[in-house]
Amino acid sequence: MTNDTPVHAEDVIPVRSRISWAAIVAGSLLAVAVFGLLNLLGTAIGLSIHDNVNPRNLAIGGVVWAVLVTAAALFLGGFIASQLTTGENKIEGVLYGLLVWAVTFGVLMYLAAQGLKAGFTGMVGMANATTTAQAASGTTWDQNLRNMGVPDSEIEKVRASIPNATARANEAANDPNVRKEVEDNTTRAAWYTFLGTLISMAAGALGGYVGAGPTLRLFTVRVQQPAAFDRRDAFVRT
Repeated sequence: MTNDTPVHAEDVIPVRSRISWAAIVAGSLLAVAVFGLLNLLGTAIGLSIHDNVNPRNLAIGGVVWAVLVTAAALFLGGFIASQLTTGENKIEGVLYGLLVWAVTFGVLMYLAAQGLKAGFTGMVGMANATTTAQAASGTTWDQNLRNMGVPDSEIEKVRASIPNATARANEAANDPNVRKEVEDNTTRAAWYTFLGTLISMAAGALGGYVGAGPTLRLFTVRVQQPAAFDRRDAFVRT
C-alpha cells in the first residue's frame, strides 16, 4: 500500500525564530557608531562657537542636537537591520526597528553607567592621592599657594572668604525660591529626556518601516532583435 500524499517543505523543515539577531546587532552597532561620530561633531562645533554664542542658546542647541543625533542614528540602524533581512513585511520591519532601538538604548545606558562609574572612581582616586600626598609632605592648601608664589595677603583674603561662601551656599540651599527652581529644572530635564527617548524609539521604528519589503532596483534588459522574415522561408521547397 502506497501513500500518495505530497510532502511539503513545512512538514520536514523545523520551525525556528523568524528574528534575524545578526541583522539587529549589525543595525545596533551601526547606530552606536553613528551616534558617537555625530556627538563628536557636535562637541567640536560647540567648542568652536562657544565664545560667540549665548550660553543659554548654546545649551538649547546642544539639547536639540542630541535629540536629532539620536533619532538619525536609530533611523539608520533600523533601516539597515530591516534591509539585511528578506521577506519581511512592514509590520515586521517596524518590529526590527524597535528591537534595534532596545539594543542600542541598552548599550548606551551601559556605556553611560560605565563612564559615570569610571569618572567617579577617578575623582575619588585623585582626591585620595592628593590628600595622601599632602599628609605625607605635611603641607596644606595655603602652603601650596605660598609655594606657587601667592602673597600672604591674597591667601588671607581667600581664608576670610571661605566662611562667607559656605554661609551663602547654606542660605541658598535653604531658600524656598532656589529649591523651587531646582525642582522645576529637574522636572523639565526629566520630561525632555522622556520625549527625546520616545522620539528615538519612533525614529528606529520608522527606519525599520522604510527599509522593509523588496528593494526597487533599476537595471537594463537586453532584448535581442528578431531576424528579418523572409517570405521564401514560408514555402516548402521541393
